[in-house]
Amino acid sequence: MKHLIFILLLFFTLSCKDQSIYIELNGTKLTKDDLEKEMPEQFKTIYSEYQSKVKELLKELAHRKMIEKEAKEKGLSVDQYLDEIRNKSENPSETEINEFYKKVKESGQAGNLGEEDLKNRIFQYLKQEKIQQAFTQEISKLKQKYKYKEPLERVSVTIFKDDPVRGNPEGKVVIIEFSDFECPYCLRFQPTGKQILEKYGDKIKWIFKDFPLDFHKNAMTAHLAATCVYKLKPEKFWQFYDTIFNPNRTNEVFQIEFLKKLSTNLGIKAQDFENCVQDPKTKEKIEKNIQEGIKNGVTGTPAFFINGRKITGAQPIIVFEEIINEELSN
Repeated sequence: MKHLIFILLLFFTLSCKDQSIYIELNGTKLTKDDLEKEMPEQFKTIYSEYQSKVKELLKELAHRKMIEKEAKEKGLSVDQYLDEIRNKSENPSETEINEFYKKVKESGQAGNLGEEDLKNRIFQYLKQEKIQQAFTQEISKLKQKYKYKEPLERVSVTIFKDDPVRGNPEGKVVIIEFSDFECPYCLRFQPTGKQILEKYGDKIKWIFKDFPLDFHKNAMTAHLAATCVYKLKPEKFWQFYDTIFNPNRTNEVFQIEFLKKLSTNLGIKAQDFENCVQDPKTKEKIEKNIQEGIKNGVTGTPAFFINGRKITGAQPIIVFEEIINEELSN
């Protein structure tokens, strides 16, 4: 919150026409105009962050007002209405808990927790996710009811000729996915992605862009392998993608020996694969996508651009449907 206040105050002071904030050097004042002229990228970053934070606050305010209005219409207090939404969420199933438990154990992140304690924590975590989904769905309904509108903001993400594509190359709706193979949220999104492709079929052109995060130590290896698979056997890329994002995967999928074997099974010669992984140009291609993401405000994964409209995180399908339906109706 302190960081947000700082950004807002900083931009306000920088925006004042009376140039009330300045540094004097040899009798000459350095002001906002000098920043824009001599440090344009840094100033642009501050301005962009300011706009983003203001938009977040406006969304929060709009959501609060819709909730207050709906609660009043239902004859409930705000807290009662929020409880009503929470109660709509289902409890995690035993299958969901057991699958999550298996993944945690295989990842070595269980620590000293016993099975019962760990499963209790998993239950609470999954329950919170389902509550969040219930709120997202409710907010989506309220947006329609109360005619919620945001100014359309589109960015132009550069699509490179060596970016993998699936769906219809001429699809009206272009979805660009910035993803990290090791990211758990990217893994969790996969069923939603498949639902979108199944529902909208040839209306969708889906593009993959690498965005391995620094703190995922195994991610870059998987992205190097994926880049080489696309380069050497482009028609096998999405099979590789689905194997790495298999919901029952173990950490083995990030080991180079597994990736070599997988590429061989996909019809790639072992030496060709190894040469490609070692080639500096392979990593350069990945870095190019990372920089493209950063340029367009990507800070984490997954991140999506639907005809230039940004979605951050593994959101439920209803969030994607809203934008896709709007784009198709235009």
